[in-house]
Amino acid sequence: MRGADLINLLLPDEILDEVLRRVGGAKRDLDSCALVCRRWHRLERATRRSAKLAASGARADEVLRLVAERFPALVDVSVDERLTIGAAGAGAGPSSSASRSRRPTYGISLSGRRRRMSRTSNFSVHMSPFPLDQPADNETERTCLTDVGLTNLARGCKNLERLSLVWCSAISSTGLLRIAENCKNLSSLDLQACYIGDPGLMAIGEGCKLLSYLNLRFVEGTTDEGLIGLIKSCGQSLVSLGVATCAWMTDASLHAVGLHCPNLENLSLESDHIKNEGVISVAKGCRLLKTLKLQCIGAGDEALEAIGLFCSFLESMSLNNFERFTDRSLSSIAKGCKHLTDLILNDCHLLTDRSLEFVARSCKKLARLKINGCQNMETAALEHIGRWCPGLLELSLIYCPRIRDSAFLEVGRGCSLLRSLYLVDCSRISDDALCYIAQGCKNLTELSIRRGYEIGDKALISVAKNCKSLRELTLQFCERVSDAGLAAIAEGCSLQKLNLCGCQLITDNGITAIARGCPDLVYLDISVLRV
Repeated sequence: MRGADLINLLLPDEILDEVLRRVGGAKRDLDSCALVCRRWHRLERATRRSAKLAASGARADEVLRLVAERFPALVDVSVDERLTIGAAGAGAGPSSSASRSRRPTYGISLSGRRRRMSRTSNFSVHMSPFPLDQPADNETERTCLTDVGLTNLARGCKNLERLSLVWCSAISSTGLLRIAENCKNLSSLDLQACYIGDPGLMAIGEGCKLLSYLNLRFVEGTTDEGLIGLIKSCGQSLVSLGVATCAWMTDASLHAVGLHCPNLENLSLESDHIKNEGVISVAKGCRLLKTLKLQCIGAGDEALEAIGLFCSFLESMSLNNFERFTDRSLSSIAKGCKHLTDLILNDCHLLTDRSLEFVARSCKKLARLKINGCQNMETAALEHIGRWCPGLLELSLIYCPRIRDSAFLEVGRGCSLLRSLYLVDCSRISDDALCYIAQGCKNLTELSIRRGYEIGDKALISVAKNCKSLRELTLQFCERVSDAGLAAIAEGCSLQKLNLCGCQLITDNGITAIARGCPDLVYLDISVLRV
């Protein structure tokens, strides 16, 4: 019947609530539902699940109070004081705002009288720091979120499960205590660049027994005592732990992790104060580890040998800026971690070709390999990968000046599934290397070459002829690439992204060929070109 509101007439709140919960798309779709009528507006508010808040300004505490009052069903909240009013407004667009499964960015502009929330406005907040945890800073007090706002959020959104606080410099232990008292279902806590005390972390451990994800980055004001207290209380539920650039952390914290976190699967550590003893404690106690990222210049071979001995389920490993471990370490990893699929080696200067030989022969599931700044690795290192790792999907080589073209002959022969290749500052790699890859790795979808001074049109012609699935191509400062190579790419590949920054031989003719041959192109960088 025309003009009749059959939906509101026939559907009870419970059914309409379930319908709204299943609305997909961007945040604007949810806002549109809320504008249908007052009933839909009320129900939509009651079911909104996630929000990303730009909580920086004159009245941020009030903003969080308004959000908590209007959206009591929030379970996922991210507060980032780096976001400005403009950024939050931009975040409301279709490209970056989120549905219930994503994170919409809300904003309120408050000046004098309270205004209605809109997806194009932003938050403005005033806060003061916790006197026992933070140094007094009058400027910070005027412009930052404080414990008052966090308390409003905790009391209004008691079903909160995931909380992220980024650069909230005025938050103290008091705010975390309120979260612990009210949000018993909290399972994920991300603290970045926050100044909190030990009581706050201890309170989270005591009050949030379901905590499974904890990330501490640039966190000041606490000590080992706070982290140890948290771990003792809820370590059994902890699955993922990240601690980076926290000067207070020592091996004592890692010893507690090893004792109380038997279910830990993901661990990321960046610390100058961690020694062998701390990593060994983790290896012995956390035998279910699957992902491990380490940047501990004080640790050496003994630490990684323990990982290889006790962590047989390890799938992903990233070793960064290690100055004390040698081929002996990777030999142990290779022997004990047969399920390894991802390996990243950054600035590990003592490693040689033998390291990758151990890995290649033992870790047959290796799919992603990144080598950055390991200057002692030569051609033989990559040849071993080509011979023994047929499932390799991604390969990144950054500043590897000793690797020559012949290494790619083996990769082309043995790694036919390769999809992504990144080459940066590999000065001895020329057209021949790319020809070997193109002829053997026909499934290549992404090729990125930066400062490949010996790579020119011959390589691109071979890629265009053999790699029909190529979608992304980066050629930054490849000074021998000209219009001829670009024309071949345009004819053979349907590119979506192309970066030609610094390719001085490219002219209008090459760009025209791309325009005609690649109708699906959505990104083009031609900076530093003479077109």
